[in-house]
Amino acid sequence: MGEANLTRANWSFGTPGQLIFGRDSVTQLTTLAGRLGWQQALVITDANLLDAKVVEPVLLALAAGGVQVEVFGEGEAEPSIAVAEASMALANEVKPDVIIGVGGGSNLDLSKNTAAAFTHQGHPTDYFGFDKVPGPTIPLVCLPTTAGTGSEVSHSMVLTDTEQQIKISGQSEYFRPDWAIVDPQLTYSCPRQVAADSGIDALTHAIEAITTVDFDQLEIPLGETCAYDGRTELTSSLAERAIRICGKSLISAVNSPDDYQAKDQMALAATLAGMAFSNSGVALVHAMEYPMGGELHCS
Repeated sequence: MGEANLTRANWSFGTPGQLIFGRDSVTQLTTLAGRLGWQQALVITDANLLDAKVVEPVLLALAAGGVQVEVFGEGEAEPSIAVAEASMALANEVKPDVIIGVGGGSNLDLSKNTAAAFTHQGHPTDYFGFDKVPGPTIPLVCLPTTAGTGSEVSHSMVLTDTEQQIKISGQSEYFRPDWAIVDPQLTYSCPRQVAADSGIDALTHAIEAITTVDFDQLEIPLGETCAYDGRTELTSSLAERAIRICGKSLISAVNSPDDYQAKDQMALAATLAGMAFSNSGVALVHAMEYPMGGELHCS
């Protein structure tokens, strides 16, 4: 290992290209399609969301913008490499102008991997590890349907190696979506247990972000970069706000189906926590979750 730099004076903060937040913000897809001239979209989601018609507002907004849509509906929890291969195969067949991920973190991660693999014509496993994406990808839009993972604003994606029974991640600034559209209404029909699990996920992200190592204490060799930049005043501010929102809104968002204000607030908390931890880094909880998730298929 090279000489460690323990007196860093600078830090950086990565964000998606544009964050659009609020009820009915899914309709912004129509505006984006018209402005950017999208002709063909690949929507990556899963069968449950399609059956529940959660994806319908996305499809309608794209249709209103004159976009032809192909849907990959084989997303799954903790997506496998085989599913990523299938998603890439469809992208190669359709040749979309834009990839749109709709769902929880698993679908959004799958969308990130597909965007990289389709653009650079690599295998999905080529993008495991840090900074493995060689350049910008096809335009990517992520719309979360759960208030938890923060994947819509993060630079990470995770797939499962079913042969080794482990989860493997990749981090790259090129994984950050060009547009993160957080429409809380997409989370309103989320099952109670999923809402609870997702809310705890958001809270955990925020706690890890606010308790991780400070940016000027990261032992990064001189001249090298790292997947995370350490805790800063900005990440701590975002994380603290997310924790306060969770404390006020999480229980009601789970237990009161008609408390849409609480659900809106949890969507915000998840996004803020995602912005915080994807820059500061995480801690032991995530380190434990990778081997446990791959073996036990939990998250």
